[in-house]
Amino acid sequence: METVKVSKGRHFLKKGEKLKGLFVILQGSVRAVFKNDEIIMEAGSIVGLLGTTSDTYPCDYVAESDCILYAYPYRGIEDYKKIFAADEKYVAVFTMGAMHEAATVLRRYATFYKMAQDYYGKLMDYYSEYKKMCTDYQISEKTFHRLASAKPVQLNGTIEKWTMDYYAKMSTLSLKYLDQFLARDYEIGIGEIQNAVCWMVRAVSLIKELKNYLQIDRELLLSQTEEDLFQLYFELAKKAAGTGMEMEPLFQKISEIIEFCRESHLFSDQLMNERFTEYQNYDFKQQQETGKIGETDIGLEEALEEYEEGIDYLGQILEYTEYEKGKAEQFKNTLQKYKNLPDRLATTDDVRKLRKNITQEFYDIYELAFYRSLKGGRIPAAVKMFLNFGFMDEELAGVDNTHSLYDLTQELGRCKADNVFTIYEWLLSIYRGENEPSRNEFDMDYTNYLNEQKKTGKITAAQVKELAVNHREKVSFELKNMFISTNRATYGKISTFCPVLCEDDIISSVEHMLITAEKANGMLDQIRKIDYSLFYREVGYSDPEHDVNMEQIQKEVLPNIILMPNAGSKAMMWQETAGIKKDTSARFIFPIMTVVDIEDLMTEACGRFRWEMCRKIQGVRWNDVTEASLTSEYNDYIQYYRKNHDLSPDAKEKIKNALSKAKNNYREVFVKDYQSWIRYESKGSFRLNKVARDIIFRYCPFNKEIRNLLRANPMYREMFEKFEILKERKKRHTELWYDRYQKKGGQINEELQINWDFYDL
Repeated sequence: METVKVSKGRHFLKKGEKLKGLFVILQGSVRAVFKNDEIIMEAGSIVGLLGTTSDTYPCDYVAESDCILYAYPYRGIEDYKKIFAADEKYVAVFTMGAMHEAATVLRRYATFYKMAQDYYGKLMDYYSEYKKMCTDYQISEKTFHRLASAKPVQLNGTIEKWTMDYYAKMSTLSLKYLDQFLARDYEIGIGEIQNAVCWMVRAVSLIKELKNYLQIDRELLLSQTEEDLFQLYFELAKKAAGTGMEMEPLFQKISEIIEFCRESHLFSDQLMNERFTEYQNYDFKQQQETGKIGETDIGLEEALEEYEEGIDYLGQILEYTEYEKGKAEQFKNTLQKYKNLPDRLATTDDVRKLRKNITQEFYDIYELAFYRSLKGGRIPAAVKMFLNFGFMDEELAGVDNTHSLYDLTQELGRCKADNVFTIYEWLLSIYRGENEPSRNEFDMDYTNYLNEQKKTGKITAAQVKELAVNHREKVSFELKNMFISTNRATYGKISTFCPVLCEDDIISSVEHMLITAEKANGMLDQIRKIDYSLFYREVGYSDPEHDVNMEQIQKEVLPNIILMPNAGSKAMMWQETAGIKKDTSARFIFPIMTVVDIEDLMTEACGRFRWEMCRKIQGVRWNDVTEASLTSEYNDYIQYYRKNHDLSPDAKEKIKNALSKAKNNYREVFVKDYQSWIRYESKGSFRLNKVARDIIFRYCPFNKEIRNLLRANPMYREMFEKFEILKERKKRHTELWYDRYQKKGGQINEELQINWDFYDL
């Protein structure tokens, strides 16, 4: 046993680390941080106990306050006997610690289980009450299709109440009583400890299931997309205000929902403030006085209609955009000619001309639809399908596909996340000033574009200043450049591209082809688990007050993923950063629907990101082999492969074929190798030659878990050993300046903690 002091905020045990010991908290508290949960461990608890069933720490342990702990070496169950032999009282001490921890974890499980049960019950009650109130106010109700997918929580086995009662009672017993109860018997003590651990592991697993359940279903009550139960009540209140009937029962029910949301802790303060403030600021009194339903609600009624076959969706879209009547008729005729073609994929001049005309007008109509949506009011389902999927005509898209897309307009939240946008949401983010426009085909951003316009005399210096802050112009720049280019490119078949969604492109079910935020980020996470440093960049950190002038630290910046309104087969890494700064998000462009394996699309995009990010950092010296980098070394390897004595004749022949397929584009050769690196080499299946493997590993190393699995293989051993030496040097340098920094009064903030954790990946 030894005494260990850990300062507040210190991340002293990492998830996945080999179990090296158990730590009894003497003073202070420790936070056990799981992927989607945190548990506070108070004095008497045993840090690391949960890892005794798997030989690794199952979570991160962070000091919640300054702590003093007793450390005991531990590798397996037999080590308990060594610990107890030092002092037989430890049998009771460790058992008590296990009981306290088990009681805490089981209480947390019980809390989440009750929350999940109550949440489903509340959803059903609120919806049932909504329908009753619609009848009372004589207002047609909105069918909430998404609610049909909600089910009561179902766990893969539950923990019975007697188990929770047992550990709750045991945790209240005194150390003296436990010492008498166990009679200092090693075997009984170990049995009690291990039983407690088994129940804790079970509870942690079930808590994960419960939190996932709540995370998925919480948007049914309140979401960013406003497609939720709260919005149903809000819309009902706006309509009911116009009837002149008593509103108090409805207001009370909405207040009840708001209170439930706040007490549930399921929603962010920002989301609740945005949604509830809109409701609280709404002038129901004026609505009652006028007795009219406003334009906003008229738009809503259109959006709430049930799907019907044979609707003139194109007419609805054109009417919504207020497209000029003459042009609207002309476009309808052009689209009808396209529908009547015996082969819409033909490449004859007349068909190409027809597609070109449709394409030009499609983007004109799209721009009008986008700006019309900014005026407020509910967006009709037909327009939502157009803005998000490129849909314009039921006959072209197919009846079944149209029905599926119509239903999806109520679930567009599935295609959104902090870093995932439908093209409509992306354009909105630019209009709101949350993102800057992308670079155009000439690699020119919006600012450079304006400066170029000024140079050529097309605009004045005064206009440059005006346009630089004009969000509408920024949206137009994005529409006319990135949108048009990438919509065509992600479709995949450039020569036969038509932006209007056609049944020919939907060769599977819409649901199967749809790229949701969950699918996109799930695949991104899968690649990050292999190539852990993929999105980390070195950025400067300074704190002159505490004697840190400039240190380089690692920062992870995930890419933004933008979903284009087509059913395509290609993905693009459009730009490696959002601007000049290298700590801004890359932009990956995907079709919103695809039949291609999303793993292939994402891995290819990540490979291109690796290459282009290196080029950006290296600048003009990206291919200068005297300046070691991924691009310079790979460039040198491909350029002189014929003279490389480390390559066999067979390997040289493969490089020659790869170059031919890539049309002598070195980046594309690397991307194919990177795909093999992620998909095969990470599993120990050799696909690369020795030289390529060595370069890629040095710049795209596997994570610790994969390195440990492959370490025994002689193909990797030498590479891994060199890598570990270099990594330990960097970690040691970081440790030294962190110590100096803390002695000067600096605090290890989240940014610095992430940098420290990077060296343990």
